[in-house]
Amino acid sequence: MSLAFKVAKNMIYQILGKGLGIIFGLLTVGLMTRYLGQTGFGYYTTIVSFLQFFGVVIDFGLQMTTAQMLARPGVDESKIFGSILAIRLISAAIFMGLAASIVWALPYPEIIKMGVTLTSLSFFFISLQSVFISVFQKNMKMSVVAWAEVWGRAALLIGVWIFVITSRGLLFIMGAVVLGSLVNFLILYFKSKKYLKISLAYDRNIWKEIWTISWPLAITISLSLIYFRADTVVMSFVRPVSEVGIYGAAYKVVDILVQFPYLFLGLLLPIFSSLIMVNLESFKKVYQKTFDFIAIVTFPIVLGTIAVGDKIMEVVAGKEFLVSGDLLKILIVAVGVIYFGALFGYGIVACGLQKKMIKFYVFDAVFSLVMYLIFIPIYSYWAAATLTVVSELLITIPAMFILRKHMGINFQFKVFLKSLLSGLIMLGVLFLLPSQGLATLIIVGVIIYFGALYLMRGIDKEAIMELVKHKG
Repeated sequence: MSLAFKVAKNMIYQILGKGLGIIFGLLTVGLMTRYLGQTGFGYYTTIVSFLQFFGVVIDFGLQMTTAQMLARPGVDESKIFGSILAIRLISAAIFMGLAASIVWALPYPEIIKMGVTLTSLSFFFISLQSVFISVFQKNMKMSVVAWAEVWGRAALLIGVWIFVITSRGLLFIMGAVVLGSLVNFLILYFKSKKYLKISLAYDRNIWKEIWTISWPLAITISLSLIYFRADTVVMSFVRPVSEVGIYGAAYKVVDILVQFPYLFLGLLLPIFSSLIMVNLESFKKVYQKTFDFIAIVTFPIVLGTIAVGDKIMEVVAGKEFLVSGDLLKILIVAVGVIYFGALFGYGIVACGLQKKMIKFYVFDAVFSLVMYLIFIPIYSYWAAATLTVVSELLITIPAMFILRKHMGINFQFKVFLKSLLSGLIMLGVLFLLPSQGLATLIIVGVIIYFGALYLMRGIDKEAIMELVKHKG
């Protein structure tokens, strides 16, 4: 079975699974926003954003490190995985315990403090999930990850629906969040046993190697949480909680959308790492094809959302959150930047250039935090959304130039520009149909975009035919 076919097969499973996951996720958001309202959803957003600070620190770059180390030929996979799992368990217990303790010293309402304490269990399970995902990345079985997420989101949706119709309140909603994470984790845990023996391990040399590989990632990931998540936390202290809820509704859609490139690129990271060691030119060709694919996917999402963002938020969250639609039109630009930033970030990791990025993460974190503290108290969620776009650009652009300088990757922008032009054509058509419903606009947008891209030969027809004709 060819590499291209394996990737395509996994992508099809992921797209199907992710599609269902997105539907379940949006339905869950709709139930929450309509039941909790702006204030209640503001409490929910504050709880999740606070824990995400600690959740990102827990990562220590271990998911990428695991994928890299397991991709090496001839390694003792069980010992490496057991060592990384042990490190993850220790870090998750420490930082989630800190989160549940620190929140009680902050000037939050008691409902938020209780919510953080309860929901820390969800983030504990999520932190373990990310390590197990690496097993399926290495074995090209990301379909398992996609479907585990589907079942987790289904459990969350059912739990939220039951607690909404029985009017149980916010803490029960957060309990459903914990349930969804637990279901996801258990599926990954039991499925991973097919590929290696699961047990904790301590080997001083392996732990030392893990630390050597992961510490630059740990620093950059920790700094990234400042520019990516600090806006909501700052807002929770200086603006009314209802505004946090409005911003959180739009951001929830963003959270769902940004998961796609990480699933896709997580599948490719072991391939990138292997190709770099074997054939640099082959790596460059695969990387360019991936860049083209990201461009083809990104522009219809970004430009389509700019055209119909208000309709999306009305359907997802209800009329009480209409202003979230305008926020989504700004945040979707950040989503587009994140898609390319994820590609460059995984390339940086595969090439072992993490240390080159640290200074840019430091600058971005300091710059963003200062800007948040200055402008969010004055301009609220408008400042938060705009600065999110700026902060993502401040990381994505340097990463691209570092890959070009140190790996000789000269990106070709032919497909990028054709995708952008096709997206602008789609945008123009959608703006001419303001009275149409969301479903109609999505269908028309997809047809216009891919029709224009095909006519401009932005889609590689030979690659498509190769996959269609594949028999292996």
